[in-house]
Amino acid sequence: MAEQSDLEFLRDVAASGQHAPSLSGRFFVWWGGLAAPALLAHWSIMTGLIGVPGQFVGLVWLAYGVIGMIGSALLGRSLRGKPGRGAVNNRGEAAAWRGVTWTIAAYAIGAVIANLLGRGHPILFDTIPLVAFAGYGLSFHISAQLGGARWMHGAAVLAWLASGIGLSLTGTPGLYLFSAATVGLLAIIPGVVLLRREPAAEAG
Repeated sequence: MAEQSDLEFLRDVAASGQHAPSLSGRFFVWWGGLAAPALLAHWSIMTGLIGVPGQFVGLVWLAYGVIGMIGSALLGRSLRGKPGRGAVNNRGEAAAWRGVTWTIAAYAIGAVIANLLGRGHPILFDTIPLVAFAGYGLSFHISAQLGGARWMHGAAVLAWLASGIGLSLTGTPGLYLFSAATVGLLAIIPGVVLLRREPAAEAG
């Protein structure tokens, strides 16, 4: 397959001296640190735990998207001066995660529009985290193929399993509790690990 050949080529280039420690840790922590509380808030609202009307769920996710994008842009600027930013693995990894981010955004916006037009079903919103986990798996897989840490192979498998297992929880508040825990496992913890392994900024 052409895609596999391309990945193998990029992996060989990375192994030939253009590989550098991953610089994606701050993005993992940022997005995971936003998503986990948002998912918990969604669960709390849907279960009536905090006595907030269900329509406030939309505001939670609107805030998540706006704050997330602004923060992500600022974090991108913070990478200036970091050694290895132009390495093949970091460029490939950044492209993969960027593509997943826009895929999730497009799917979520499509679900909103479908419901506004009366052509969708509220269950569509429950599938958004599952689409996200499938995307996580794809990005982890690509990162691992480009020379990433060995644990990324396992993270990819866990992400795909979470995407499939979560289907059995759609239509229940428990999906959001499950998703919050999964985000902690697949985003926050890996993010902290990657941050600890980042190289120091280049000397001026």
